[in-house]
Amino acid sequence: MGWTSNPDDLDVAAPDVLAAFRAGREAGRSAVECYRAAVLAWRRHHPEQAPEYSAKRAVALILAHHVELKVQD
Repeated sequence: MGWTSNPDDLDVAAPDVLAAFRAGREAGRSAVECYRAAVLAWRRHHPEQAPEYSAKRAVALILAHHVELKVQD
């Protein structure tokens, strides 16, 4: 990967997390189901991490890739 401001982008779980989230959205799943699938993908790569910590990392990664901030003039 190229330069990134998000350290989670460099994590080995990142592609699977983002793919799981996207697959859920494309299938019309609820937001909760999409995030849950992404967290499970993160946990497959990091089973040693606490569930709460894994959830924070996965959600931060998703938000970094899917949230756009717009500045009003």
